[in-house]
Amino acid sequence: MKRPHECQARQYGDQMICAACGLNWDTNDPEPPACRKVDKRTKKAKEAAAGLDAAMAHAKARKGLPHELPGDVAVDMVKAYKANARDGLKGQIAGMQAAYRLFLDRVEL
Repeated sequence: MKRPHECQARQYGDQMICAACGLNWDTNDPEPPACRKVDKRTKKAKEAAAGLDAAMAHAKARKGLPHELPGDVAVDMVKAYKANARDGLKGQIAGMQAAYRLFLDRVEL
């Protein structure tokens, strides 16, 4: 059910719940409540999204861990893991350690 004020309500059993508004009502309600235009949750979610975008821009600008792993490094890491991994947890850890060592050797931090 799409509401005219961009309500994001979803039906769960016999209840309609709008996570953005924080409202819930019975599905058969002939007069469902109107969404709150400015809600604390919505405002906080928008602020958090803006903060995340700013943090990602800052992280890309500074030197640190890469945000994208080059394809050839990823392929070599998988090969190193498969070559060193054995059965059991300790074997899997050995494979992960080999892949991580290759990562540290190949990627400039």
